[in-house]
Amino acid sequence: MRLIKKIINDIFYISLITCVVYFMLELLKEGLISNHFDLNLLLIWTIVFGFLTII
Repeated sequence: MRLIKKIINDIFYISLITCVVYFMLELLKEGLISNHFDLNLLLIWTIVFGFLTII
């Protein structure tokens, strides 16, 4: 059980950092990320794993 909490916590932090970095890159040059990847999907995963981390 402790291992699952650690994995969920790690996935949350990785997805949060990735989301912020991709968002900053998208602000610098429009279409750099959004032409290849939907940032909303990453945001949904970040919210889900953030919720699981809180629980």
